[in-house]
Amino acid sequence: MSRIQIVALVVSIILILLIFQLIRRRKLKEQYSLLWFLTVAVILGLALWDAPLFRLSHAIGVAIPSNTLFLLALMFLFGMALHFSLLVSRLTDQTKMLAQKLALLDRDLRAQQSKAAPAKSTGEQSGPESGDDPD
Repeated sequence: MSRIQIVALVVSIILILLIFQLIRRRKLKEQYSLLWFLTVAVILGLALWDAPLFRLSHAIGVAIPSNTLFLLALMFLFGMALHFSLLVSRLTDQTKMLAQKLALLDRDLRAQQSKAAPAKSTGEQSGPESGDDPD
């Protein structure tokens, strides 16, 4: 086993432990942890068995397998950026809709309170008269 394979193996193990720790502390959702576990599995697979990387490099016409690895990493990061951009866009739309619904509910609540306020002020006068002494 070469030195780079040992380093990749150690990094993979550290990443697995880090992902488990983030899940345990509720810092990383399970749906994203699966993606990161898959990423670590690919890194681990390429660290232990580099023949697929050489074959892929030869198939796409890249002379150096490490360049293929960088290309795959770049494509992965592009995919993650696109995914999170879509997620942020959707959450922005949902936040806008929630703010609008909250404004409508607040308006309705204020309207109900303003209708109830005059009725309350007239209802307070029907209490015990000032001439009646409870003692």
